[in-house]
Amino acid sequence: MTKWIVPACYLALAVAPAAAADVRLDSYRNPQNENFRIFNHMYLDGVRGGMMAYNAWLTHHGGQPSFCMPGNLALTTEQTEEIMLKSADKRGAKGDMLVASLLLWGMQDTFPCEKPASQ
Repeated sequence: MTKWIVPACYLALAVAPAAAADVRLDSYRNPQNENFRIFNHMYLDGVRGGMMAYNAWLTHHGGQPSFCMPGNLALTTEQTEEIMLKSADKRGAKGDMLVASLLLWGMQDTFPCEKPASQ
């Protein structure tokens, strides 16, 4: 029964309407005012937390994690932002690129997982 709960939650969140569902690179780099800048940082913190939680869930259930952070490391908002922006620069990302995708790729670049010996 619990195998379908997490996918069902993701599906429910994906189809639910939201006013600020995604943050794009251009609006992240150029916020309209201080409130938008604060929102962008809160959004990035939420994305990081979600990725770390999902990564832990994957590992706990025998899956291959997307990235392998050291267990004693706690990323600050500034470090998370730096990882995301370096990822954007590395990929030559345009302004409409999703910040969440850039962060995931940046986490994979910054904290790669060792390949199993059989590969």
